[in-house]
Amino acid sequence: MKITKKIKHYLTRIRRVSQLEKENSKIVVKPLDELNRVPLFFDSSNRPKVSIIIPFYNEEIYTWNCLLFLNKYLTNEIPFEILLFDDNSTEKNDFSLIKGISIHRNNENLGFLKNINKGIQLAKGEYIYILNNDTEVQENFLKELFYVFENFKNVGAVGSKLINPNWSLQEAGSVFMKDFNIRQIVTNKKTFYPEVNYIVKVDYCSGCSLLFKKLDDNGNLNLFDEQFAPAYFEETDFCFNLKYIQKKEIYYTPFSEVVHYNGTTYNSLKNKVLGQNEKKDALFKTNSEKFKTKWSKQLQEIKETTIEGRIQEIYENKSIVFFNGIIPEYDKDSGSNRLKEIITSYIELDYHVTLICKFVYKDNNYISAYEKLGVNVFYEHKKFTGFEKYLLDQKIKASIAWFHSPMEFIDFYKVAKKIFPMAKFVYDMVDIHHLRYKRAIELEPTKISFRKKYIRYKNLEYKSSKLADYVITISKFEEDYMKSVCDENKIITISNIHYPKINSDKTLPFEERKDVLFIGSAHTPNVDALYYLYNEIMPLVWNKIPDLNVNIIGSVDNEIKDIDHPNFIFWGYVENIDNFFISNKFMIAPLRYGAGVKGKIGQAFEYYLPVVTSSIGAEGMHLTNNENALIEDSKEGFANAIINLYDNKELWKKLQDNSEKSLLPFSRKILKDTLLTIK
Repeated sequence: MKITKKIKHYLTRIRRVSQLEKENSKIVVKPLDELNRVPLFFDSSNRPKVSIIIPFYNEEIYTWNCLLFLNKYLTNEIPFEILLFDDNSTEKNDFSLIKGISIHRNNENLGFLKNINKGIQLAKGEYIYILNNDTEVQENFLKELFYVFENFKNVGAVGSKLINPNWSLQEAGSVFMKDFNIRQIVTNKKTFYPEVNYIVKVDYCSGCSLLFKKLDDNGNLNLFDEQFAPAYFEETDFCFNLKYIQKKEIYYTPFSEVVHYNGTTYNSLKNKVLGQNEKKDALFKTNSEKFKTKWSKQLQEIKETTIEGRIQEIYENKSIVFFNGIIPEYDKDSGSNRLKEIITSYIELDYHVTLICKFVYKDNNYISAYEKLGVNVFYEHKKFTGFEKYLLDQKIKASIAWFHSPMEFIDFYKVAKKIFPMAKFVYDMVDIHHLRYKRAIELEPTKISFRKKYIRYKNLEYKSSKLADYVITISKFEEDYMKSVCDENKIITISNIHYPKINSDKTLPFEERKDVLFIGSAHTPNVDALYYLYNEIMPLVWNKIPDLNVNIIGSVDNEIKDIDHPNFIFWGYVENIDNFFISNKFMIAPLRYGAGVKGKIGQAFEYYLPVVTSSIGAEGMHLTNNENALIEDSKEGFANAIINLYDNKELWKKLQDNSEKSLLPFSRKILKDTLLTIK
């Protein structure tokens, strides 16, 4: 059976990757031989956030084309101005049909670098975006560059994914290797390969699409060093200055795409004169020596001899690989959300992070969210090789291998041990699965499927905990439970991660709220809780409050087919559930069995929403009855708690006021401090 399943996976991979290659096959490129001179209007701002600087020399047709694409994709979301620099062109050009840009014509040819400096000095914006005139920006090109500045720390400059006109990859950032070996991140890679599709630190990015701040932290202009005029090594030196003098990071983002007609700017056949190639070669060599002399100390510290190795060296060789069964669906279940928070914390701790899942494809809706966090997410992109070859090709030198659940630990263990023999292996239990089924058996002792799963998971969890270097439990209760299974020195507790999602003053008052909220996935404890609520608890509640509705969020509705009641409202998966947290009076979670910390409880506190739950629901949450929540285990007690809280404003306000206090054990700071103990 397993062999048949594997064959199906391999055949699916061949088919899906073939389709991916077809969708990204080379496009026949028609040269730009016609000038599309049409009226253009740019809604430039008097107080721009960004100044777009475009130098050009002759080649009017490319400059018009560049402006056409800018006009198509620039929006007022980011206030802008456009500064166009005519570097004393020998050919006539006419931009009179274009309104809303500032055109500056030089009386002498200054070259690319000095035009950029001139533009920086004239710019009104807080940010500078330099753009070659032989480019075609794509949708959201600027928004995605700003995304990096807004979501990553200590950013110096951000460069785009550069694409050839036939839509093959031109550049995905650049790095230096040992002995002044310079490489653009492009060799043998296609635009859809995972290694060029996540936000990542690099040594420098091309100046043909580069965003940075106009001023440094001391208020000085960020200018290019004019010893590299007119060109060559100017953006490289500029990025090194940001990186090593200003202590900023240089990032590449694949989400900002720019088509580049490489070699046109200052370089067309019409612009060439006799002997120019020889002069260019001499200039390149001269500036290369200047660069090596200026940055000799920093260059000598680079030890890596491969692109992949250098990327990890930029991260100070701190590397972690996460193994999971699926791309974590952080908005659907608390376990996935917790894993996302752990991954995010490692990013913030300056680790190079890789996420490995088997038989995942690029069209998975969650992949880009992790790539935008800065995670190297593997997905199938080659017909005949999978994740193992990818890890080897990427020269991943993980010091930590993190396995999310016992199934993934056993599934990936042998391969991971072969590739990362020196790594610390972390077995993240998520919750104790066999304990959950042990509790289920106590409620339904005749159910054979529970007994089979109990035995299966107990074997998996015992084996994983013995093989791992670290065992991650989710609560103090589970930590104590596991001390009888494995060496207690390897056990670390990392609970769910919670923090307020709104300001308390944004919540609705007691009088403006109605109904109660239930959240649950198709997980069996949630299904059982919902039947228990419907059959045992709510009939008692409806005797007192007949019009009380239960709003049910989550995929639990996929498992419930025999409940049809006007006061039980199944909403299914809801992408944004903020309004439910704000408008309902409180959350109910009448769980009768399960294990681990219940993310839904913490999620309620994030929105200052009071909770009525059971002892199982409260497990691991550090809750006190009548202080943080109402905790009841009998159907009568649970029903009375709902009835009481629904009309008791004073009690409701007391529970709400304690919401933020309830989150303190689950903060991001505690998470990061705990992660630092794993070495």
